[in-house]
Parts: sequence; structure tokens; C-alpha cells
Amino acid sequence: MSHRAFRDAWMPFAMLLCAALIFACALPAQAARHRASLDRNRIALDETVVLTLDLDASDVQSLPDIPALVREFMIVEQSSQPKPAIVNGAIDLRILVRLRLRPMREGEIAIPFDGGGPPLRLTVTPPRNVAAARAAAPAVPDAARETVFFENRVETATPYAQQSVGYTLRLYYDLSIGLSGRIDQDAPDGASLKIVGEDALPLQQIGNRFYNVQERRYVLIPERAGRLVVPPPRFLGRSSDSTSGVFGSSQELRVRGRPLELQVKPIPATAAQPWLPLRGLRLRYLQAPPQARVGETALVTVEAVADGAVAAQLPPLMLQVGEGAQSFPESAQSEDRFVDGRAEATVVRRFAIVPAREGTLRIAGPRIAWWDAQAGVARTASLPDLVLQVSPSLGGALPSPTGTPDAAADDMAGPAWQRWVPEQPWMWMLLPLAMLWGITLVFGWRMWSARKRWHDTAPAVAVAAPSSAGAPAAPALSRPDAQAWTRTLARGDRAEIARLLCALATPPAADLDEVRARLTDPAQRAAVTGLQRARWGSGDPMAAIAAVRIAFADGPHWRAHEAAAAAPLLPPLYPTP
Repeated sequence: MSHRAFRDAWMPFAMLLCAALIFACALPAQAARHRASLDRNRIALDETVVLTLDLDASDVQSLPDIPALVREFMIVEQSSQPKPAIVNGAIDLRILVRLRLRPMREGEIAIPFDGGGPPLRLTVTPPRNVAAARAAAPAVPDAARETVFFENRVETATPYAQQSVGYTLRLYYDLSIGLSGRIDQDAPDGASLKIVGEDALPLQQIGNRFYNVQERRYVLIPERAGRLVVPPPRFLGRSSDSTSGVFGSSQELRVRGRPLELQVKPIPATAAQPWLPLRGLRLRYLQAPPQARVGETALVTVEAVADGAVAAQLPPLMLQVGEGAQSFPESAQSEDRFVDGRAEATVVRRFAIVPAREGTLRIAGPRIAWWDAQAGVARTASLPDLVLQVSPSLGGALPSPTGTPDAAADDMAGPAWQRWVPEQPWMWMLLPLAMLWGITLVFGWRMWSARKRWHDTAPAVAVAAPSSAGAPAAPALSRPDAQAWTRTLARGDRAEIARLLCALATPPAADLDEVRARLTDPAQRAAVTGLQRARWGSGDPMAAIAAVRIAFADGPHWRAHEAAAAAPLLPPLYPTP
């Protein structure tokens, strides 16, 4: 290996080493401490392994031997995270480094460390899928090939229609040059193409040369069966010789990759609907209580991990409860990743179960029908039902701490007013204070109600019915103006929207049921119904607010006699004498 190649091999860890040196100067001297581990000790050639390094910032020589590492592995992904802590009054900084590695050969591979110590050993077996491993092997450039070239591949060349296909695009460029520009990848006709995650920048050795790699991951979803051609990727930018310094000359560079061809298979006639082609699907309970109590919330959390799909393709996770309880599902939390050349989605959803009566409560576990794209068979992923023992509520009747039932009955005998008379004399002295406290509460409540009514009617427009000449004007009727209605819709306050809808009617409506009865537009009546359900917890609040905004965009449509009875916002231009 040349001196320049050895120096450039350390470039991905330059920032990490600088930060470690800075903190090493500020920390007291101590013994070198580092921990390294592999998530697995035995993998196939077409799989990846994660190397985790827990490093002491004061020991900058505890990193693995980088040149030996890149000779044996391809660094697919890398990340670092500082872990500061205070131990015995001193600052202890550790750095957590994770490297996802893909082996370049079979056999036993040792990962040595610069600071000494026993190396980590990994056993690499033959690939599970020989065709996939051959397609995943890095391209070796010819002697006549330029120092910049593309490599693109798909997870499978024979997917099903509407199946998520992993598409990986890599741009290799020699360490001796610098690139600036952009990568363009057009979507094929009859398919969608979406980027997953951020670009990875691993370092890779091919033959005797080191390359910087810009890796970009896509999810390709064919829309129909038949032949599908992925257009070739393109790079347009400038290249410069990094050994010439910042004043080195640069020149325009155009690089074009190769197109890929796929044969898309139709959806099988025996497949279940909705159609969900995957490589694998796992379900599990993250939280499942064994018992519950009447009227109290029991939380159940379900996780679904789909291999070969994005979260948007998965059906919603649902739990079925019987008549003895209510289920309130929360919004699902999802994450899309790109693992081993294909998409992987994780969806987590939590359910709040509120039992209504004691006894045994059975909750039916989720069931998802999917199609095994590798085996070509229909499968169903499911979880076992949950059986909860529901105990009575804590608010139930409690036994009397002292005395017998007969004694309690004797105590309750006599007129009802005698049971409210205090027996201790000092309790009579508290009666004036209690009365004064009650009067203060009533007075404060009336002042707060008057202030609230003044604020609620401040943005209103006074509407007065026209009066004949010489007759006293009728008292003004306070009705909400357009700006107050628009602001309330923008805030999404369901209670305030209901109040303004009742105030917009003439005469004002008593509740939303009366508002719905006076409306003529079916869409507005449906929006009011959805608003009522959302207010009482049986509907989607966001969907209800959106429906009200759309239905009442041009104002409410009242019945003919309601519209005629509504007073005009402005007096007539030419009043009738």
C-alpha cells in the first residue's frame, strides 16, 4: 500500500480522532479502556455484521487497524456518538462507534486493534443466496476504466407488481481525486422511485486501490406486470486532483451508468386482498398486562417488522375487544430503514383498553395476511389473544371499618336532618367561615363569567333589525363575524367551533343537533355529525376539523325560513320610509 493510500484510508475517522485528542488533553491520565464487540460471531458472505466500539477518549490508539479492516470488509454504514459522564468528580468521555461491515471473503477473519489486545474473530460461511452474493460483489474496474464509475443493482430482477424492490446506487471515485456535482436517477416508466434515508459514504478497497463511495438507497415499486427498464444513473460535476492542494486545476466530468431490466410478475390469483408482497413479517407484543381494573386504562403495545416494504404499504394494526371494554388506539409510530439491500419497516402502535365490567376480558390479537415473495405462497402473521382478568374498581363500596351491620343501622336511625347536625361545638364556629368562603366563590365565578362573556363577544358584530322612522331601534343582536369564524377554524378548537355554529343560527341554536336540523347542505350536516363524534371521543379529531373547514368554506347553508329570518350585517343603503 502506498503512503498516500494509507493516509487517505484514515479520512472517515479524521473528525473522530481530532475530537478524541482535544478531550484527551483535558482529561486526567488513566489506563486505556475500550470495549469492542460484534453482534454476531458467524455470518454468511451475503450478510452484514455490526462492529460496536466503546472507546475512551483519552486512548486514541484503541481504534481498530483501519487498513486491515478495509482490506477484509466493506464499510456499509458508520456512526459515532459521544457519551460524557462525571465519575468521582472527574469528566469521563467515551465515544460509541458503530460500523456495519460486509465481508469480502469466506473463512475466519480477525479484526486487530492498534492498541494491542486480542483481536475479534468472525467466521464467514458461504452465501445463503449465491446469485444475490454474486450480484452484491463490488465491481472491479478494468485497467482502461476511469477512476470514477457507477455500480447499480436491484434486490431481485423478477419482483411482483406493487412489490417494494431495493435499488442501490453507488458512485466510486479514487481517493486521489475530489468530486463536486450531483447524481441524477430518473424513475422508470410504470414504477415509482423513492429515496430511503441519507447517502452513505463508506470507504472500499478494490484490488490495490482505495475508493471513496457515495451510496444512495431507493425503493422501487412496479405498478404493473411486464418488462421494466430502470434508466441509467448520471453524474454531472467537476473533478480535481486532491494532491495538488486547494489551487489544483479542475475539469468538467460526466459519468453515465448502465440501465437495468426487470421482469415484473403479475399478482397471483390466489393472493389475499389487500395485496402485501413481503420477504418476511414479524409481530410481537411490546407491552401486554396480565390483568386490569374496571374503569382504569390498560396499555397494550404491538410492533410489526416488515422485511421488504415501507411503512406506508402495511395495513393498520388493530385489536378487537369484546362488549365488556372499549379500545382507544393511538397514532402509529413508523420507521423506514434500508437493510441488506432492501427496505425494512417497523410500525409500533399503542392501544388504551378500558374495561367496563369485571371478569375475564379476551382481546383478539392482530392478524395480517401477506404474500411470501420468495417462496411464492400466501401466509398469515398473527399474535395470540390476550386474556385479562378484570378486577372491580377501587371506587366500589367499602366495608365499614368498625361495628356490625346492626350497629350501623342503629346509627342511621332517626330523622335525616339529625345526621347533618355537627356534634362537636368547634364545628359550629366554622359555619360562618364556610358561608363566607361560599359567597366568595360565587362572587368570583360571576365576575369570571362576565369577563369571559365580554371577551367572547368582543370580536362580534352588532346586527340590528331596521326600524321604521320615528320608532326606537330594536336592540342589537351579537353574532360572530367572519374573522372570528376563520380564526376559530384555524385553531381547531372543537368546543369553540360548536359554540360559534350555534351562535351563527338565527335565532341561536341550543346545541349541534338543532344546528344540523336547520342546515340544508348534506356535506355540512355530515361535518357537524363528525364534529360531535370527535368531541365525545368516538371519531378522528383532525379529520373532523378538516371536514368542517371544507364544508363551511362559504358559510353555513340554512333552510329557507332560517335564511329569511337572518338579520343583514349592514343596514339598507336606501331605507324604506
